[in-house]
Amino acid sequence: MLDDFDFEGIALVNEYGYASQELLNTMMVGRACSNVHDGDKNMGDDLVLKGIPHRSEIGFLTYFEHFGHFEVGDRYKLPVLPIWIICSESHYSILFSTNFALASQSVSPTGRPFDLIYYDELARQADHIILTVEPGKYVAGGRRGADGRMHKELTIPIDAVIRTKWAQANIDWNGRTVIL
Repeated sequence: MLDDFDFEGIALVNEYGYASQELLNTMMVGRACSNVHDGDKNMGDDLVLKGIPHRSEIGFLTYFEHFGHFEVGDRYKLPVLPIWIICSESHYSILFSTNFALASQSVSPTGRPFDLIYYDELARQADHIILTVEPGKYVAGGRRGADGRMHKELTIPIDAVIRTKWAQANIDWNGRTVIL
């Protein structure tokens, strides 16, 4: 397992008691690699960044990709099952669907809306939060209010995470309070 780390001194649980990426990758693909890109990347000068060795049973998406910090590879974005662990700003949550075609395709099979069920333990949910995703329907920059004026849009972390897999998707929270 120590050979899986990019650098010496990596801990599976970080200083704040959170699971490291290496721990999550160990649980998901059986390898404690430090990264989420597909395969290993040789950076030269004997530096190899270790990534995901094979397609995962369940996927992984992260808010940090939205900011361009790194890119999650297809081995996590296109899992065997339509289940994705979500790394938001400070904790993990989950998205899943009963539509198995979503796991293996980067967009919905028909281009039509589809539902994802979102679960966040910290939200103390009493029932399901069902998000309707419409690929290709999102227009960035704001929304038109009832007054007809454009209003600046607040970045909703879960929406941004979903768009790392389904670009330009409009996400409808179906009347539920948006979780920031």
